[in-house]
Amino acid sequence: MNDFSLDFPRGKASQRQMKVQEILRAALVEILQRGLTKEPVLDNSMITITYVDVSPDLKHAKFIFLPFDEEKKDDFIKSFKRANKRIRKEIAQRVQLKYTPNLSFVFDDTIKEIRKLDELFSSSKVSNDLKS
Repeated sequence: MNDFSLDFPRGKASQRQMKVQEILRAALVEILQRGLTKEPVLDNSMITITYVDVSPDLKHAKFIFLPFDEEKKDDFIKSFKRANKRIRKEIAQRVQLKYTPNLSFVFDDTIKEIRKLDELFSSSKVSNDLKS
């Protein structure tokens, strides 16, 4: 499967999209909790699904995830790619949609950005500027 970039506008999703996003998120969480991916990295790790983006036609879904162990980011991405077909099949069994969406998995970089901002704001240069 090709990597594709889906830049869906957050906050502009229809009610239908938002409902499907939550249903897909719940289905994936159940699959991961039950260890149905047959990928040891995914089945034996704590993973948070921070957001799900669904295209307006509901044929593509992008899961944004954050593993507890962020240092193994590449291992998680590879495992999701290997388990993609199995996860899609498991979702199809749990969710009644006309089409089972194509799935992509993206690491959530927001925590990294928050840490950078925290370091910046706690630096001596910024604190000196705030005192002035």
